[in-house]
Amino acid sequence: MKISNIQSFSSDVLLLKITCLAWLVAKVMSFKLWISDRVFPVVPTFDFFSLPNSVHLALYFVSLLGIIIIFFKPQKKIIAFVLAIEVIVCLLDQTRWQPWQYQYLLTFSFFFFAKDQKQILQLCYVLIGCTYFFSGLHKFSGSFLYTFWDTIVLRKILHLDIQAIKNPVIHYMGLIPCFIEIFIGFGFVFFRKKRYLFLMAIGMHLFIIIIYGPFGTNHNNIIVPWNIAMILYALLFFGQNELPPFNRLFFVNDFNKIVFLLIGILPFGSFVGIWDNYLSFNLYSGKTFNLAICTKEQSVHPEIKHYTSKVINNKYCNGYYLINVNKWTLGELMVPFIPEERYFKKLKEEFEIKFSDTDNSFVYYQYPYKKQNIKKVP
Repeated sequence: MKISNIQSFSSDVLLLKITCLAWLVAKVMSFKLWISDRVFPVVPTFDFFSLPNSVHLALYFVSLLGIIIIFFKPQKKIIAFVLAIEVIVCLLDQTRWQPWQYQYLLTFSFFFFAKDQKQILQLCYVLIGCTYFFSGLHKFSGSFLYTFWDTIVLRKILHLDIQAIKNPVIHYMGLIPCFIEIFIGFGFVFFRKKRYLFLMAIGMHLFIIIIYGPFGTNHNNIIVPWNIAMILYALLFFGQNELPPFNRLFFVNDFNKIVFLLIGILPFGSFVGIWDNYLSFNLYSGKTFNLAICTKEQSVHPEIKHYTSKVINNKYCNGYYLINVNKWTLGELMVPFIPEERYFKKLKEEFEIKFSDTDNSFVYYQYPYKKQNIKKVP
């Protein structure tokens, strides 16, 4: 299929344009994520991928230029070029493997490998469906009820008192969004008529924007363009009379099989720790690890003082000061850290190289926040 020959207002080209816009906004918002001249350490996948900032910067601007060209004139060779660049920049720094980055990479790959418009749209339905399904499945837990529903929605947004929050009915109402998200995901993959699913999805994304955006908790604003893109996808698909269904013919194509393995099978591995959480759409479930750096001297490096607690922390740091890593990455890079143990080990190595004069230790922990769930990074 020659993408450049598709009519300007066809669904797949509009979908590609939406993806380009959302990706551009996210990359501009998170500029420091894509360079190495920053305070937060670069965490390369392999040691030989450590390159000077000029290379990171050049790849960043080349990527932006490529996405802009694709927006105005979609061509497979440019899509392939951008895909290659993005894979390289992600290998240069593991912190760049954000869930929205993963989704945009997959979407671009559909336009490169798919044979026609129907296959592109079919793959997009499956990708979006798996995103909702696994995201909802991961949220079906007590950690989600405590960290998101009770703490953010009921306490910070609705300002309910502690007695109301402890009410079992109000507390377990937090599972309703999980069921809705799972249902939307299942419907995207298996239902032929999807219009009501689009309306539910639009409502859910508006809710997320309100909760996490600048008018809510103002936390992790990088997900706002992603959620806007998901709303635009739903509006784009909503007006279609016939939507390509997911059936056994889907598996006739080898590329479809690879995609389904990546987004429909391997994410189950995240429940037993053999596949990455962000590559499994484990988003805001409260189940992933938190990370803290415990440091003896609070004033050694003033550039990270803003992310360091003002009081000695005894719960996680045994009398040391605590550096909140998520607050640091969100504050400087505009993205959360990668919640994987291998990432913690590599980050610890890079931190100790960059801040060699700091007496520190790394600890990671998860809900419920008890002693047995607090571990030191080796």
